[in-house]
Amino acid sequence: MKKFICLFLFLASITVFGQSNSELRIVLVRHAEKMTDNPKERDPELTEKGIQRAEVLAKELEDTGVDVAYSTDYKRTRNTAQPTATLNKIPVQIYDASKLKEFAAKVIKEDQNKTILIVGHSNTVLETMEALGGTRPVEAIADQEYDNAFMMLIKADGTINVGVIKYGAASSNTEGAQMMH
Repeated sequence: MKKFICLFLFLASITVFGQSNSELRIVLVRHAEKMTDNPKERDPELTEKGIQRAEVLAKELEDTGVDVAYSTDYKRTRNTAQPTATLNKIPVQIYDASKLKEFAAKVIKEDQNKTILIVGHSNTVLETMEALGGTRPVEAIADQEYDNAFMMLIKADGTINVGVIKYGAASSNTEGAQMMH
């Protein structure tokens, strides 16, 4: 639990002393492990490992507190965000990953001084970070990679700090081939 708070404190400490207190704290994650047994299934549920990872995410973020939770409109993303939303007594709000610039503008305008969870896909998380003005800390998210939490701190003066930590069990490369992101 403490590592999320510590990373936010670290990101805040590397900004210039004396700046405005207005900031936006964002946690971006890929959805947790999903079922892959039916390649024709376009909207699979989470696996047991995925359910556990979603619960670990909620516990990791418990001390940080989350004010807003966003998810794409898929079971795997909604179910990854839901334990955190439930713990914080907030709804999971749906966003359209095909309109990331508009979504990013909305988040920056409406969610100042909040901590936000955004759940996306291997092919949208880093793109969302870029739409929000951040720089990718990694080149890509592999098909079997589920354990990264990307942290962004956006200050009122436009300073953006980005970090990445691992959470939950280490990702496994032994599950079935990923048919969707």
